[in-house]
Amino acid sequence: MSARKCLDVFLRGQRIGELKGSGLRLSFQYDRATLAEYGSGSILLSLSMPVSRNRLDGPEVYDFFDGLLPEGQVRSHIAKENGLSTPDAFGLLRVLGADCAGAVQILPPGDSPEVPGAAVPMSDSEVTTVVESLPTWDLPDDFLITASLGGVQSKVLLTRHGDGGWAWPGRGAVSTHIIKPEPLESTIPDLLTSEDWALKTAAASGIPAATTHLQMFGSRQAIVVDRYDRALDGSRLHQEDFTQALALASEAKYEGSSAPPSRLTRLVNAAAPHTRDDDVFRRDLIRAVAFNLAIGNGDAHSKNYSLILRDGGEVLLAPLYDVAPTLLLYAPSNNAGHAIAGQIRLGYITLDHLVREGEAWGMDPDDARHTAMTALESIAAAAANSPAPDRLDFLRELVPARATDLLNGGTARRALQ
Repeated sequence: MSARKCLDVFLRGQRIGELKGSGLRLSFQYDRATLAEYGSGSILLSLSMPVSRNRLDGPEVYDFFDGLLPEGQVRSHIAKENGLSTPDAFGLLRVLGADCAGAVQILPPGDSPEVPGAAVPMSDSEVTTVVESLPTWDLPDDFLITASLGGVQSKVLLTRHGDGGWAWPGRGAVSTHIIKPEPLESTIPDLLTSEDWALKTAAASGIPAATTHLQMFGSRQAIVVDRYDRALDGSRLHQEDFTQALALASEAKYEGSSAPPSRLTRLVNAAAPHTRDDDVFRRDLIRAVAFNLAIGNGDAHSKNYSLILRDGGEVLLAPLYDVAPTLLLYAPSNNAGHAIAGQIRLGYITLDHLVREGEAWGMDPDDARHTAMTALESIAAAAANSPAPDRLDFLRELVPARATDLLNGGTARRALQ
């Protein structure tokens, strides 16, 4: 196979294998040195692709690598700019694979994963121009898009310097922050402002969450997100989202069936054997699900939950990200994203559903109930005390009221009464 149909896959700066293919047909082969170091069956790149001596060529390969790429209009725009078809994951990875979610880098043969000076300092006006122009990009000629992150919303990945300035992550440079401007057209008002509030509320309630702040870039407000998959020293931390872990296509991010076993049950069954303490992992997950239920997050699908995969194979639940009270801002946003004990609509899920879902994961029913109730109590207190702009101040009363409804055994209200 020609070199242009082959890409090197790096993890934490070390080559671990080779990606081959074109379009929708991809295969992956772990290097012999990787197999010797970690051993067959080890978890390194993905729960869905354990280390193997055999070439992997099933749908899990396309689903994992395609899951590193953006979706929707953003993907279409980048494909068009590079003369590619939108489904061509291999071609898009050749362009965008130098800096992906987690610790993965995908590069043409011979390219180094780290290029000195690849982060190009940007002036304030250059940053503002880039953010204001999204979902397209108004870039200087020498600013090529070589970084990728999954998702539908338009965003730009930048590198923060120690002096507080921004830099453009050229090929091989580590992006450290995500900047998402308020969508130019959205059915959900105040989406990013409410996301910032929700993530701060999650952190205040004791649930790990991405660190964010709101900032104006010229005429557009944006949310600036510290990447949790980047260490303080700028190194990459590996992660994958639930679709990748379960070998699901990105477009299947919403669970479409309520038949058991639930998608979350399958995820727990796959991840638990690789956790340091499987009981802690289950409790962490039920707290995260309880939070999304309490705030009315109608976008809590499988690409908005992720796992941290440490070197050596240990798996942890990643901090919350991309969470917002969408149902409370837009009534039709009632999809829980995942089936919870057979129920997939936020308006019908109760505490008992959470408990039964936890039982399906292997939790003791008393443990599941105590964990969910304690989380709801903490969420209610945190929401009541989390500052919000005037137009969203109702969340400080509504979210605690929803948590109380759930604690009392009922469904959570959609509006203040």
